[in-house]
Amino acid sequence: MAAAPRRSDRKALADRLKVLRQGVGLSGNRLAKRLGWPQSKVSKIETGKQLPTESDIRRWAEVIEASDELLGELLLLLERAHVEYATWKERYAGGGAAGKQADIFQLETQVTRIGEFQPALIPGLVQTAEYAREMLNLPTGPIIYGSDEADTARMVALRMQRQQALYTPGKRVQLVFLEGALRTRVCSPVTLAGQLDRLIAVTGLPTLELGVIPFDSDVPVMPLTSFMIYDTDLVVIEGLTGEQRLSDPDEVDAYDRLFEAFRGAARHGESATAIIQRALTDLRSTEGGK
Repeated sequence: MAAAPRRSDRKALADRLKVLRQGVGLSGNRLAKRLGWPQSKVSKIETGKQLPTESDIRRWAEVIEASDELLGELLLLLERAHVEYATWKERYAGGGAAGKQADIFQLETQVTRIGEFQPALIPGLVQTAEYAREMLNLPTGPIIYGSDEADTARMVALRMQRQQALYTPGKRVQLVFLEGALRTRVCSPVTLAGQLDRLIAVTGLPTLELGVIPFDSDVPVMPLTSFMIYDTDLVVIEGLTGEQRLSDPDEVDAYDRLFEAFRGAARHGESATAIIQRALTDLRSTEGGK
């Protein structure tokens, strides 16, 4: 029998706080009134959508008259929840790789700002379906953990659905990637050409800030890995075998400052379009000469 997937520390903390509230006979609304919070804050904390601060935990513990030992357990859970790592096997448990895309879609509908840096790939929010499909079928993709063709098809469909963010008033989507991402052959030349055409087409969208860091740019820092920032609360870093989520304010701020440095080094608007067009011209010239 397969082992049950490990609950995230964020979910464990949320569940524990809810059980403790219920244990003293308080409704979410009554607890919120005692804390002087909107009821929505209690709901978000108990569903794991918002990570409480240390001060929040201490006040919650005071209202339910928690022991010092219990308070210590809660603070330890909070500390662990600030740096959360889960393997893809854990993330895919239950809903498969497509379920992971559904989780991202839900998160992106709840935030105002989405920032993403990619050193070698086109960000998912502007990928074509063909690019996404071929990339996801690479040996380093979800097939490592048994994802099949049907699951990949659902992943692609959900990734396309996520792109509604590009057309949602009030959203701010900031995408920055190195020029190398325009030339990396994670797909066929025909698919890559279509992808570059797609980038040129979306550069004028009012919700989208698309930045390309050219090869000859003096990048202020060494780009180490891709990452995503949601509002100013959460950083998500994906690796080969799993995903790390950071919500500690200092760590999020460090990534936010790094992202701002990348944005400053990138070309935007017509300058970005010119770089993309150059890569597309080189691709067609190379392929046409074979």
